[in-house]
Amino acid sequence: DQQALQEEAEIMERRLIAADKLISGLGSEKVRWSEELEELKKRRVRLLGDCLISAAFLSYLGAFSYDFRADLIRAEWERDLTERTVPRSEPFKVENLLTNDVEISRWNSEGLPPDELSVQNGILTTNASRFPLCIDPQEQALNWIRKKEANNNLKVCTFNDSDFLKQLELAIKYGFPFLFKDVDEYIDPVIDNILEKNVKGPANRRFVVLGDKEVDYDPNFKLYLNSKLSNPRYTPAVFGKAMIINYTVTLKGLEDQLLSVIVGFERKELEEQRELLIQETSENKKLLKDLEDTLLRELATSTGNMLDNTELVRTLEETKSKATEVFEKLRQSALTARSEER
Repeated sequence: DQQALQEEAEIMERRLIAADKLISGLGSEKVRWSEELEELKKRRVRLLGDCLISAAFLSYLGAFSYDFRADLIRAEWERDLTERTVPRSEPFKVENLLTNDVEISRWNSEGLPPDELSVQNGILTTNASRFPLCIDPQEQALNWIRKKEANNNLKVCTFNDSDFLKQLELAIKYGFPFLFKDVDEYIDPVIDNILEKNVKGPANRRFVVLGDKEVDYDPNFKLYLNSKLSNPRYTPAVFGKAMIINYTVTLKGLEDQLLSVIVGFERKELEEQRELLIQETSENKKLLKDLEDTLLRELATSTGNMLDNTELVRTLEETKSKATEVFEKLRQSALTARSEER
């Protein structure tokens, strides 16, 4: 009897400790989850206007300069949404919806300048539904695409190369990225089916017609076109087939790029710290989400006495600890960003 009482007392003590951890942990999580729920509700309301502007940005603004884009978004579209009482984020930035700090940081490491125009062009190049045709007199897009796709077996040709059709066929078939450089105002109609993504056939064998051949189409295939002409005159048909993106550097863009270079030289440790914080924050957010999913799954599938579920208690403690760490990293990242801006 004494042994049974001793074992029962130990079980009760263990359950009491687990109950204390559950109450403490779920109490703090309730505060954080309530705050996140309220923020998500607000973001869901603003999503309508944000998606409208972002969709219009992706569809129509690629060919224009930074100043024209900003004027159209601020003076026309945002004003129109305000008059129609359509909710949106204030201030609205396409980067907040269509990309994230980690992706921008990776683009910068691949050679894309960090100014706002270049980031917008990076979004258009990677997110548009049509293949990009970059107006790129300074060759910033050319250098970025080469570095970005270097590990993916990028093929680079011009329309003057005798074997460009063979190289393009192999890229389409095996899903390699393909770059046409030095494109002028005339685009060979032989690639029209590719630009229009005119893919045919059943699900088990998708193909595209290239010249007089049917070429198996790999969905991983990417096509880039790059022109060094500063003011090319493309026909409306070309605008309908390709996403024209204006990479021409402006004075404001040069100022931003120069500032970034100066910070990189004079405050190198600050830039490195910012990039490290962005990477760590991304990893921590992913880990936090995984822990939250595990915690909710444990809560939903828990059977018997919840206080005996050691996995649930352990996951809850990890989630609480990691949430505190992530919020601290976010605070440090914000402070570093403000320091860099100064």
